[in-house]
Amino acid sequence: MSKDKKQNTQDSLRENNHSNSDMPRRAYSGSHAVNRRLRFDRIAVVVIPLILIIMLISALCLYSCDTLPGQDENSITATPVTQLESENSSATENNSSSEESSAESTVSSENSISGGEEISISADEVERGNLIVINSEHAYTFPDDDIDLQYVYEQRNSSYSVSDMEVQLDAETMTQLNAMMADFETQTGYSNLHVFSGYRTQEDQQSRYENGTSTFPGGCSDYHSGRTFNIRIDFGDGTTDYYNAERYPDYSWIAEHAAEYGFVVRYPAGKESITGEDARSYTFRYVGIPHAIYMTQHQLCLEEYVAMLQDYTAENPLEIIVEDTTYHVFYVPAQATGMTEIVVPNEDYTISGDNIGGFIVTYTE
Repeated sequence: MSKDKKQNTQDSLRENNHSNSDMPRRAYSGSHAVNRRLRFDRIAVVVIPLILIIMLISALCLYSCDTLPGQDENSITATPVTQLESENSSATENNSSSEESSAESTVSSENSISGGEEISISADEVERGNLIVINSEHAYTFPDDDIDLQYVYEQRNSSYSVSDMEVQLDAETMTQLNAMMADFETQTGYSNLHVFSGYRTQEDQQSRYENGTSTFPGGCSDYHSGRTFNIRIDFGDGTTDYYNAERYPDYSWIAEHAAEYGFVVRYPAGKESITGEDARSYTFRYVGIPHAIYMTQHQLCLEEYVAMLQDYTAENPLEIIVEDTTYHVFYVPAQATGMTEIVVPNEDYTISGDNIGGFIVTYTE
């Protein structure tokens, strides 16, 4: 083969080799891109579902973590506002009911006596009874059935006299007055005590106030009670004087024993600023035996004694011992309106209003 022909043959082979070498490179390059895309597709097919699974698991985990321990997911439900309001209202009503029940229990326990009987008393009963206070601050309303007036002249015994036939006193007061005067005569031999100025009407008292013989206007005098009266001594020689145990010691038995019959000095010395009246030893007031004894022993006027009783309840009564008898005394505030419920013992008891705002219960064991 000639040199030129050989050269041409080599060039031709070189071109063919060069051409063949280019084709595989292009072919290889295209195949790699396709394979790479295929790998990404496969990865995506695997990864995306995996991510979704992870997200789902995370969501379930978070939801599960929000559930309170020991509480079923289905039990967590939204409570309607109306239901909440209803529950709150119910709770409030229950609390209120509980408080009211507690208050009622307190009132009941304060006014209760073991094995006692509950009675109802109307508000106007405050104005009736042996312990009513009548003065310039607490006027008497002259209620019906408070007192049973009797003429002293007709009911008295021979142990004392009376100023006129018009003097009146309450029946219970009359009974005790007769007993005291009879014993006074028995003990001293005197029967010359003289009773005057008993019950006064409102008109009579107003007249005395206007003419200056009394410091209390009509309605504000203790004589309205029918339980108050005056005593003087008739010496039998045409002279008389107001009862005064210090001035006339022969007559001191009355002052020493009046409380045993239920009487106290209505306007004792040293109490003028409380009673609103000048002291005088000859004006007596019937209040009942245990009360008179306690007031005398502790030197209390009626206003002081009634005020003191307000601190005593049925559970913690005042005890007054008279010989072999123990009296229990307690106070019950009257309801502003309606009836006042009081539990009283099945034994003997008395109830008196104070003409101020409550009731005084007295009973014996």
